[in-house]
Amino acid sequence: MLNISRKKVIISIVIFLIFSIFFIFKRIFYKNTNTDLNACRYEKVIQELDIKKIETLNNAKNFIMHNNNIYGILTAMFLAKIYISSNDLNNAFLQLNNVLHYSENEELKNIIKLRMVKIKLQKHENQDAIDILNSIKDINWNHIIENIKGDIFIDNKNKKQAIKSWKKSRTLETSHTSKEILNMKISEFQ
Repeated sequence: MLNISRKKVIISIVIFLIFSIFFIFKRIFYKNTNTDLNACRYEKVIQELDIKKIETLNNAKNFIMHNNNIYGILTAMFLAKIYISSNDLNNAFLQLNNVLHYSENEELKNIIKLRMVKIKLQKHENQDAIDILNSIKDINWNHIIENIKGDIFIDNKNKKQAIKSWKKSRTLETSHTSKEILNMKISEFQ
């Protein structure tokens, strides 16, 4: 047998445990520090963002490109909002379309897609809006999708299809207020 004393074994185990604990805490601390750093950068980019200053727009775009995470997505959504308020719908759509692949969360993707649909509606590109709506597969969004489709059909002067979509939305809707709004839309065009 090996001539290893019990004392050496105990010392080796203690040293191993100390190093293990050190590396675990270092990893946890580094992960939190990295997240906090991204949050601070995100807040700074958002606070400095000004449509009149090209440098701040470029800083935001640069931040988005280097942060394929929630902070990059939120920055792109905020930047798109600023573009929309200055009526630059093409750049707003581009920002949303670019970050669509970053998200692993299907709900967030659906929110981004709905914002993209609103932009397409403002540009009167109704078929593109319907195509984007049809790409949303989660059935929990069907009442919203059908409501928007009804609005698109009315814009296309297709009352029958609009009413059909609004009625479908009404049956799926759980909110009493939303049902009342849908009833008003239906009764207005019947």
